[in-house]
Amino acid sequence: MKDNADLNYAWAWAICEGLRAGGVLQVIISPGSRSTPLALAAFRHPELQTRVILDERTAAFFALGAAKASGRPTALIATSGTAVSEWLPAVTEADLARIPLILLSADRPPELRQCGANQTTRQTDLFGNSCRFSMELPLPEQGLYAAACRFAVQAAGSAHWPLPGPVHLNIPFREPLTPVDFPLPDNLQPAHLSRPVLDPNPEHLDRVAQAISSRPGIIVCGPETGTALPAHEIAVLANRLNAPILADPLSNLRDGSHDRSQVIALYDLALRNPSFAGEVRPQWVLRFGAMPVSKTLNQFLEGLDGIRHILVDAHGRWADPLHQTTDLLQADPAGVAQGLGSRVSPADEDYLQRWKNQQKRVREIIDEEAPEEKQLIDTLTLTLPENTLLLSGNSLPIRQLDWFHRGRERPLRITCNRGASGIDGNIATLLGMASACRQPVVGLLGDLTLIHDIGSLAAAKGLNATLLVLDNGGGGIFDHLPQAVLPEHDALFITPNEVDIPAIVQGFGVDYLPTTPGQLANHISEAANSHGVSLLHLQLTRSTSLAQHKRLWTRLNVE
Repeated sequence: MKDNADLNYAWAWAICEGLRAGGVLQVIISPGSRSTPLALAAFRHPELQTRVILDERTAAFFALGAAKASGRPTALIATSGTAVSEWLPAVTEADLARIPLILLSADRPPELRQCGANQTTRQTDLFGNSCRFSMELPLPEQGLYAAACRFAVQAAGSAHWPLPGPVHLNIPFREPLTPVDFPLPDNLQPAHLSRPVLDPNPEHLDRVAQAISSRPGIIVCGPETGTALPAHEIAVLANRLNAPILADPLSNLRDGSHDRSQVIALYDLALRNPSFAGEVRPQWVLRFGAMPVSKTLNQFLEGLDGIRHILVDAHGRWADPLHQTTDLLQADPAGVAQGLGSRVSPADEDYLQRWKNQQKRVREIIDEEAPEEKQLIDTLTLTLPENTLLLSGNSLPIRQLDWFHRGRERPLRITCNRGASGIDGNIATLLGMASACRQPVVGLLGDLTLIHDIGSLAAAKGLNATLLVLDNGGGGIFDHLPQAVLPEHDALFITPNEVDIPAIVQGFGVDYLPTTPGQLANHISEAANSHGVSLLHLQLTRSTSLAQHKRLWTRLNVE
């Protein structure tokens, strides 16, 4: 019995050594009995950082945030049973957003499955096509330590390439589970990993360059898909083409020290004017990143039939729900931008100038109308320290950033769980980001997003982060959607919270600070420079917000 317990531990150590070799730094553990060997090995490993989080759902989104911030795969450990199923929402997001996660689920041995044994579910292939790599390891065996280590390295590599995302190792153990001597396997030599940089096909570049050279077109930069877009190279290409860059806030091309003179940040508001949209119909579209947040921009793109649509994606996933792609360049985006830049000639500058003139007019209109959320976005983005990581919630916050964030020279990285666009797990994601980086971390969330994941504040201990909660009484996004005309609108879609937010937040040991638009800049600065997790609570009036936006939309439509 002692030998089997020590065998389990040595097996788990071999797996952890493979994770280390595969680039894993942080392991998030949810307590359980069957996972004891894995948890102990990770906790004792000198090069792995561990954090214990009770709730597996919170743990999974926490790991997602850590991987998102660091760019390194983060590992999760959970015991058998429904614990593993709690990972599913975060696994879905990691799949669609291309975030590397490594899922280590402990399991009963084969003889205890399909026979009514307690806390036993079907865990193999639980996440289906969401995983890049999935396998069940054999039961621990002394002669296979090297194989266990290699499987872990292979899983870590598959989480990064060829398409980043989650991987799953299901790991059965027989009892006893608690080691006595804590033996380590001898002579482990994990494989070393490297990933290729995919150069674009020169002939394909020639064809694309010929199609776009000297013709008016647009470069559309959507949300990052796991890795940063090459801002400098795209800006140089745009300059070479005399093309506007329609930059989604999640592309992170609106902010930074690169040349932003051709960045059009307010394209959503500009394209609400049908006359302008008709005047700037391009002859080609070059896309980097995922599909943009803006519905207005997507509708504009949908109407561009019969022109060249070029999509750049190093991992080959077709991010094209409009089914318009004529060219898919499966290559490193920086290489594509550089390769095209050396092959093209500029279009007439008049086309770019039309976009710049309209953006200038849009700025004047929104400054005159001054919706409250516009002022809040300005205050927030101009106040945040350099290199802040800003996590936006879905629903209205990301749209407000898209509508109103004009950009700044100081670097600011904006991210969002935009893979599946859910409101679940946002607090856990924010805290995971805070655990994996040293720069300031700030969340911009709605009240329902806060309440949906408020239990994740239990994982806030020892972390530094700021949450700005815009509280419009619940469900304000539906005021801007077609459901707003339904007589059942308020009953079905507006979900006013009856939660005592201050009491709950303070119960988790989080600093609670009610704020107003006039206080926001000072409160953001104070919170960003303080230790611990702070929540700034700013209440808005839905009816006032809606009236301000409607007035703005009306002016943009006709001016």
